[in-house]
Formats: sequence, C-alpha cells, structure tokens
Amino acid sequence: MNKEIFISEIKESLVTKSDLNFLEKVDDETLQKIHKEIHDYISRTEELQKPVFKVMAVATQFIPNFIIAKLAHDYLTPYIIAQVTIYMDPKAAAKIAKSLRIDYMAQVALYAAPEITARIGNFMDPNITAQIVKDLTSKNFTGKLGELADILEDKVLLSIVNALHDGKIVGSIANVMMNQEKILRIAEQMPVEIRNAAKLQLQTLGNKLADQF
Repeated sequence: MNKEIFISEIKESLVTKSDLNFLEKVDDETLQKIHKEIHDYISRTEELQKPVFKVMAVATQFIPNFIIAKLAHDYLTPYIIAQVTIYMDPKAAAKIAKSLRIDYMAQVALYAAPEITARIGNFMDPNITAQIVKDLTSKNFTGKLGELADILEDKVLLSIVNALHDGKIVGSIANVMMNQEKILRIAEQMPVEIRNAAKLQLQTLGNKLADQF
C-alpha cells in the first residue's frame, strides 16, 4: 500500500487545502478504512441527489449562461455544478464554463469525475484550461491533473501544453501520469523550451521518464 497515494486521494476527495500529512502516522488498515468510508459517503450522497441534478441540467438549456454563472457564484457550490455537468451536453457545459471564475472552475474540476471533466475539457478554450491548470497546480492538485491528462485527447492536451507554456508544470503533471506512452507522444510535439524544462522537472522529481524526453 502506498500511503502517499491514499492520502493524496483523500485530500482530493475532500477538496481541501489542509495538510493531511498527519495521516502518515495512521496504520495501513485504518487509513484504508478512512479512504473507503469517505468514498462510500460521497457515493451515497450523490445517489440521493441524482434526480435534483438531472432537473438542474435540463434547466440550464433555458437559462442564459451569464445568469447560470451568477447563480453558481452566489448560490451553488462547485460540487453541485460538478454533479449537474454529468447530465449536460459537454459542449453546452464548456460554453457555461467560459462565464465562470477560474478558481471556481478549478474546484468544479476537482469534484467532477475525471472522465466528465475531460469530456468537457475537449471543448474548452485551451487558454482558459491553462489558467485552471495553473490554479490547481498552485494548490498541489497535480494528481488530479495527471488523471485528466491521461484521458484528454492528444490534440487537446498538446494545445493546453502550448497555452500553458510552463515546462515545470508540464513535468510535474507528466510525473503522475499513468499513460507514459501518451505523454511521450505529446513531448515529441512540444516546443523545445517547454520539453527541456519538463525534462528537467522530471529529473528533479527522480522520474526515469526524463531519460525518454
């Protein structure tokens, strides 16, 4: 069992900025139970609220995007919006996202399942997505970004890398990606300065993937 991964997943599930390193002192069995209880609670809550989220998704078809954004910022949590997007057309969700604050969208991305976020991300403006990536990176949510990078379309991921223009962030995300073949394909198409900076970051993090960059 890798405690670091379990703690990282708990942190992302709770969407908290708090330092959870104290969990390293918890024995493996107890940590696994905590991890399971959190995920079970989230699943139960989502199941009970599904009918409400479905109705809200339908309602978004008849409300102007700027009004939806106003309602979201003032009255709806990022968690609620994340659940509503499950039942929305990804293109429609991407259009609404343009009216939301970057920090708000970043939290929505954390609450949503990676598959849903990636599906919407395929239709997002790369410059906006790059800002969201920077926000999540500044808050140490690179694990979530790695999951998203694994399933985004290649051309979309490359466009985000180019818009991001920050090799250190790219290297940090590559460090946690599971699909190494994918990031190596993307690396071949990166601007030289981004690729070199990403390679240096991978070396700094002790990832042997740097040797193939």
